[in-house]
This record gives sequence, structure tokens and C-alpha cells, in this order.
Amino acid sequence: MSVLKGFAISIVVLFVTLVAVESAFRVFDVYRPPDYPPRPPREMFVADSQVGYHLWPSTQTCIRYPPGSHRVQALISNSDGFASSRELGSPDTRPRVLVLGDSFTFGIGVEEGERYTEVVEDLEPSWRVDNMGMTGWGTDLMVRTLETFGPKAQPDVVVLAVYTDDFRRVDKLFAGVGFAYPKYALVNDSLVDVPYPRSWFVRKLHLANLVREVVRKVKGRNHYALNEALVGRFDELTRRLGATPVIIFLPGLGDTEEGQTRRRNLRTWAEQRGIVFGDFTDPLQSVGVEETYLEENWHWNAYGHRIAGEALHALLREVLPPPPPTVTAVETPPWRVPRVRFCKDDGV
Repeated sequence: MSVLKGFAISIVVLFVTLVAVESAFRVFDVYRPPDYPPRPPREMFVADSQVGYHLWPSTQTCIRYPPGSHRVQALISNSDGFASSRELGSPDTRPRVLVLGDSFTFGIGVEEGERYTEVVEDLEPSWRVDNMGMTGWGTDLMVRTLETFGPKAQPDVVVLAVYTDDFRRVDKLFAGVGFAYPKYALVNDSLVDVPYPRSWFVRKLHLANLVREVVRKVKGRNHYALNEALVGRFDELTRRLGATPVIIFLPGLGDTEEGQTRRRNLRTWAEQRGIVFGDFTDPLQSVGVEETYLEENWHWNAYGHRIAGEALHALLREVLPPPPPTVTAVETPPWRVPRVRFCKDDGV
């Protein structure tokens, strides 16, 4: 009887201790679990059952970036909800390059005409470069977007632009900018669709989130096997479109050991499949992050986009030689056409 009593007392003490720790975590707001349901910023983005989310289609708006700065950025979306003043699949006789990516490709913090994708087209007007980047996307949503919009874009080359942080964004609880979109999982080495996990009581506990963080540190947070499978799906979809796949690695502010492992794996996966690969670490970091990134921010400024655009242009010359001089742009790019500026900075 005394053994049972001692066991019961131990259970009570453990329960009280866990409650106390959970209460302390909540008071000091540490190990906060992800919101469920996620909370999307409705003023900019709209849910999409096929690609997770994108901009509200056919809109013009102004955003302040970096947050708190005086600089205001004009944001124009096409009818498919991508940050572009040009429609996907519009008539054009030039070879087409389609670029998939996250906020770096989206061009957060710079104007449309300053993005690295537009830099490439400025350098090579005989090519058409379509931008399908979106803030918060990981490789999973890039692949879904290629599957959904690839046929409409009619690409000759598809570029998968992988920022170093994108590896972790395929996690089952990652919600981009705040949407509970379908995820991918590996089952018997095959990619399968799974719904975004529903929350239940334990998942809402700060203690449970602490356990998740410990597990991630032990097992790793980069989901290399899943990302490798997504690279394979990207390759398959691109070749099915009759296009040439290209993968580029976009570095963070520093060349960390984790970043080196990420780009080394990405290069290996590309080479195993015969995919042209470009590592943009040296071009962007050799001139200094102070020169290529927004002040106190992890996104490129216009000069950073210029460097990335020049690097991508050089890489694409390996797979897409310039067409004959008779092939030219059908019209002046929309970002080069003078227009009334509808966003105004409130400082200098």
C-alpha cells in the first residue's frame, strides 16, 4: 500500500511541477507553440488550394519594407496573384525563363524593375523572364506552383531559386505567412499529400513545443530527405514541360556551417540528376553584406539583386544561348514604361 501511495504522490508532484513550468513558460512567453489555425495577413495574401497562397490577383498596393522604415514599395500583381505587371503566358516569341522562389525572388524591399529576374531580362532582352516568387514559400510550394502554373507559363528553362532557409519550410507545422496549406510527406520514398496538422490540446502547450524543439535539434530541422524528393519532383515536372531545369542556391547573411551543408546537398542532388547548378554565395558575399543587403535586414537591396541577376544571366548562358538577332522583345518591359508613381515615401 505504501508503494502505491508513494507512486501516487510522485504522480501528483510531477503533475504540479509540469503545471508550474507550463505556467512559467506562458508568463515569460517562451517556447510559444505555433498558432492554430495560423493567422494570415489578409490585406496582402489570399489562400489558394493548389499553391497554398499568393497575392490578391490584379491589384496595386503599397507596402512599407523593411517594417518601420520610411521607404514604401509599390506592389503590382497579375491575374494569377504573382508580383508582376505582366501576365503569365502572354504572347511572346522569345525563349522563356521561369523563376520560382521565396521572398528574395518576390523582391521584397525593392521595386519590380530592380529584382534580379528583371535584371536578367535587361541584360538579355532576347529572353523573357517570368517571376513566380512568393514571400514565405519553401521548396514544397515552389513545386506545387510549377505543377499548377507551369503549363501556362510555357517555359524553356525553369529556375528553382532555393534560399538557405527554405529547407526548413517544408516542416509539417510551417505555415508560410500564416496559411494552413497542404504539406508533403515521404511515404515509402514517395511524395504524398497530407493535410496541415490539426491542433489538439497537447500541441497548444509550451512544454510540448519545447519537446518539439529538442527533437528538431537531435534529428535536424532541414528535412533533407524530403527536400531531395522535392528536387526530384521539380526535375520531373520541368522535363515534362519540355524545359531545362536549373537550380540556384541563395545564401544568408553569413556562410554558416549549416548553410554550407545545405548548399552542398543541393549541389549533389542537382548533379545526380544532371541539373545545372549555381551557388551564389561567393558573388553576393565577396562584395560584403553591407553592400548587398538592406540595412539591418536579411533581404537584398537593389545592388544585391543586380549582383544576383548578373550571376544568373551568366549561368543561363550555359543552357540558353542568345537567339538570333531577329528575335527581340515584343514590347518594352512594363517595368520600364513610365507610369504615375502611386506610392510615395514619407521620408528621404
